[in-house]
Amino acid sequence: MKRVQCPCCKYLTLENKGEFEICILCDWEDDGQDDPYADEIFGGPNGEYSLTQGRKNFQSHGFMYDTMEKNPSVKEKHIRKLLMSAFEKLSPDQSSNNEEIWREIKHYENFLLNERGI
Repeated sequence: MKRVQCPCCKYLTLENKGEFEICILCDWEDDGQDDPYADEIFGGPNGEYSLTQGRKNFQSHGFMYDTMEKNPSVKEKHIRKLLMSAFEKLSPDQSSNNEEIWREIKHYENFLLNERGI
């Protein structure tokens, strides 16, 4: 499986760059903003958040949003931690020996989608 990093959380959650996909982990909508403009607020899909603020929020509490805007269930928090752990097991080259890990990732992603009712 080939994926690209979310510009906010840096996990391999996106199919393509800059195509307005929403990251399943941090909820950043990839509108093409990246490091050269990380401190700017583009508005649009990410509202009043710059990429820098989204990253700080993710590091602080696991979402691009301030804590007041997102309050996931205990179950969702647990699943998200398991998903991040699975991503961290991937070897950097995303080689085929990661096949089992990708199955684990897809399992947790599907679980998250179901938990969120999507």
